[in-house]
Amino acid sequence: MPFNLDKFVASPSVEELDSLKKSEIVKVAKHYGIEFQPLMRKDEIKRYVLEYLVDESILPSTVLETAITVPTDNTFELKRLEMEMNKEIRLKEMEREREREERERKEREMQMQKEKEEREMQMQKEKEEREMQMQKEKEEREMQMQRETRKICPQISGG
Repeated sequence: MPFNLDKFVASPSVEELDSLKKSEIVKVAKHYGIEFQPLMRKDEIKRYVLEYLVDESILPSTVLETAITVPTDNTFELKRLEMEMNKEIRLKEMEREREREERERKEREMQMQKEKEEREMQMQKEKEEREMQMQKEKEEREMQMQRETRKICPQISGG
């Protein structure tokens, strides 16, 4: 059922005010000339309307005692605490991310060190193989020279 401002003004009640949407409460507040900030929460504007209706003796003062509203002074504190919690969560996320990046960096360094050591070992192995091959070739040349010398020497001594 659509909201009827004239019907509410003719017979206001806390129950009907509780059932209204923010836009409808704003219409009621404007009708009575109640000043409020547009960014205020629905409960805060409703509280202003209730206080006005009690001040003007349109509703009994007991409605303020029974009306359930969030105190406006706590709204900012709750928002501040929420922002602090969000900040702490972001800081923890950033710390976890930093730790993850550090862990990855160390793993990369270890992998690079391992690869370097493997290359050095391979180079050392190849060097040793070359040296062994060179030594083998040297020994073969020396043996060849000794054989040739033996061949030459008997001819010289026999001649």
